Amino acid sequence: MSQLISARVFFIFLVSVFFNNLCEILECAAFLLIGEKDNAASIRGVTQILYVGSLLFCTFIMCIYVYTKTTLKRTLSNKMVVITGLPVIFAVITSIILGIKAGINSYGYYYNYGPAAQVCYMVGFIYIFLSLLRVIVLRGRIPKESFFAIFFGLIIWTVLSLYQFIDRGMQVSAIAMMLMALILFLSMENPREYFERSIEGIRNRDAFEMALFEKIGLKKDFFVVSVIFTGKTAVMSNSERSEMTDLMKIVGKISESYVGAPAYLFNWNTLCSIVRNPEKVETFMNIVNNLKDNEGKNYRLTFSILELPKYAKEVDKALQILTYVSGEYAYTQSTPNLVIDQSVVDKMTYRNSIEDVVRTAVKEKAFEVYYQPILCVADGSFSSAEALVRLKRPDTENYISPEDFIPIAEKCGLIQEIDDLVFEKVCSFIAKENLSSYGIRTIEVNLSGNEVVDEQTHTRLINKMNKYHIPPKFINFEITETSYINNDEVFKENVARLRESGSTISMDDFGSGYSNLLEILKMDYALVKMDKEFVWNCLDKDKPENMRMMDYTINFLKDFGLHILAEGVETLEQAKILIDKGVEYLQGFYYSRPIPEDEYIDFLKSQKGLFAKGEQN
Repeated sequence: MSQLISARVFFIFLVSVFFNNLCEILECAAFLLIGEKDNAASIRGVTQILYVGSLLFCTFIMCIYVYTKTTLKRTLSNKMVVITGLPVIFAVITSIILGIKAGINSYGYYYNYGPAAQVCYMVGFIYIFLSLLRVIVLRGRIPKESFFAIFFGLIIWTVLSLYQFIDRGMQVSAIAMMLMALILFLSMENPREYFERSIEGIRNRDAFEMALFEKIGLKKDFFVVSVIFTGKTAVMSNSERSEMTDLMKIVGKISESYVGAPAYLFNWNTLCSIVRNPEKVETFMNIVNNLKDNEGKNYRLTFSILELPKYAKEVDKALQILTYVSGEYAYTQSTPNLVIDQSVVDKMTYRNSIEDVVRTAVKEKAFEVYYQPILCVADGSFSSAEALVRLKRPDTENYISPEDFIPIAEKCGLIQEIDDLVFEKVCSFIAKENLSSYGIRTIEVNLSGNEVVDEQTHTRLINKMNKYHIPPKFINFEITETSYINNDEVFKENVARLRESGSTISMDDFGSGYSNLLEILKMDYALVKMDKEFVWNCLDKDKPENMRMMDYTINFLKDFGLHILAEGVETLEQAKILIDKGVEYLQGFYYSRPIPEDEYIDFLKSQKGLFAKGEQN
């Protein structure tokens, strides 16, 4: 990757190794072929200085290479190069002034010696030793495979250099340098290792991160432009994958041809390019926008712009922003062009802070369960309640909305653990407080779409109910469609097993998201919960025509043999309308907010007292 400083330094190292070998050949020729001819001594002296000087330069360049690989900024200043190169200059000047002497060993081989040669060899050895020491001390800054490649290469170089110094006449330093170059090329600096094998002409994420390190280290303004490929469906077919690959190749060629910047595959659906000129950014954006209309069939192409280091002075922060934008954020935006500003960064920071809290809460089992009473219209009792998970920030008394942390938990793969923790707490609470003694017949527990497609879900849930001696009929499982259910067979198997055990199943949030008529037809639910937003829209006084949708929905569900619960009941008027329409269960702030365990018990005690007084009267 010639655009990276470390790669450019490695290329210089390869050239210097070649030049050193050439100088060694010239030196041998000067001694063996020229002999004692006129000016032979001066020619031999020049070739000796060229050889020793080029050898020194190789060690100096290797020292610079190790620095570029281990520095956090991934940059190289002219001042640093000059200071590091001073010993080379000193050693070469010394060899010119004092001259390098030549001797012949017992085997008849020529070798260099004398004070000037000693200085040069010592300087070269110090370069190698310091490089080895630096890569050992700062090994945490480079990948493990890179560390071992540089480490063993330098060890081989050191050993062979010492051998040549001890056994004069054996020219093995060239072998050492060539082995070093070969090891680095095969393990780290092979340009092919930085290209995607499946997408011709596109560089991979490793190459992108290295380029980003270098550009941010230069502390000059630049832009990371991303083209995000958003599919129309959750699961891609082979033809759709092939289409995306073809589109990525086209975008990569556009980036190379019109912007002069390589395209990197940042993640499976995002290409990134690093551009310095704002005008080229605009050109790139216009071409991509035209491409959307002409080439994109199954994909929506979103173009995003991130200015650096304005919004991220560290590489890790920039990568976090790009990951957030190409993932969650892009899928929530309708505009084809996104300019990442501070508000987007703040959203990402807030989102990441929630993820940290969720991960800690899962580890420490710090989730709380609140209960919201549900009115049974038939007898006016609160014989059921919904168990709702709550999460408090550890540094404050504020709660994080489930609408914020549940989607994040799903994307992080933590929702199943949360569901298990909540169900454990619910079962323990039911058993400890003997809720049936308060007239409670059912507690409703949410199951996420992710959990109902896990083959072991029914086993885990039934085992927990058995552990706390909870009759399965006491639990109604609500299927929440916050995550798309993409495995109907496992879903149906879980539902069938839970129903066989005695539990009932209901659909949550009907009227929003994936909870729709098709899902009702696919699964035998016992109860449907109408989403509060759906209820509020149907009861909107400014849109009386919406009431027809409420009538149609209730009639359809009843004709289908389903019980109906309405969420979001906040006024007596709403309650009366819903009861008149035939809704059997009501839930909302008009009756009670979700309340913690102790308050819920107090609520049940007060309701039990009211019913007792009513019976006496």
